[in-house]
Amino acid sequence: MIQAIVFDFDGLILETERPQYLAWRDVYLSFGRELPEQAWLEVMGKPVKIDLFPRRLAAELQRDLDIDALIAQYREIVAARLASQPIQPGVEAVIRDAKSCNLKLAVASGSTHRWVDGHLKRLGIFDHFAHTTCCEDTAKHKPDPDPYLHACAALGVDPRDTLALEDSALGITAAKAAGMHAVAVPTDMTRYQSFAHADRVLGSLEQEMLGQMIEKLE
Repeated sequence: MIQAIVFDFDGLILETERPQYLAWRDVYLSFGRELPEQAWLEVMGKPVKIDLFPRRLAAELQRDLDIDALIAQYREIVAARLASQPIQPGVEAVIRDAKSCNLKLAVASGSTHRWVDGHLKRLGIFDHFAHTTCCEDTAKHKPDPDPYLHACAALGVDPRDTLALEDSALGITAAKAAGMHAVAVPTDMTRYQSFAHADRVLGSLEQEMLGQMIEKLE
């Protein structure tokens, strides 16, 4: 029986993937260079250092660049893009329904606490989660099950009694390896990935009430 729900963050609670890609693309364009979308897709969902793309740009231009200045430029652009980005459809309803059923809630993300906790607080939903597991908390990351196992342990629940909500195939792999139920809610950035290993695939969290979703899983 489902006792807890663990949410992914990027793409699942807040669509951050495309705004992040577009922000780095804008940084590249300011130097007259293109950043292919595929370059972002290759690292999406993985814990990568924030200086990855500035250093890649410097290598492409074959000259030294002020990496810190590029990161600051990126952060300014992405903050502006995300300021108007709404919570993903259905997320707040799932949180509300879960709390009414006394289900425990957590987040398991490959991003940093600064990023995840900061946005959850800005969106006004941080206090709904008993725990957030971020990249600093585990040595291994998705698709390894450690982030989900860490979140389940923090909640004090058996992974077999826990539902993971994910937008990426890597995340689904991690959740299933942890022994969890796993529902995929792809975004426009992940919709071409294979979700054959997910227990269910939804077009949106608005597609079903939480009770219906759990009933179909159980």
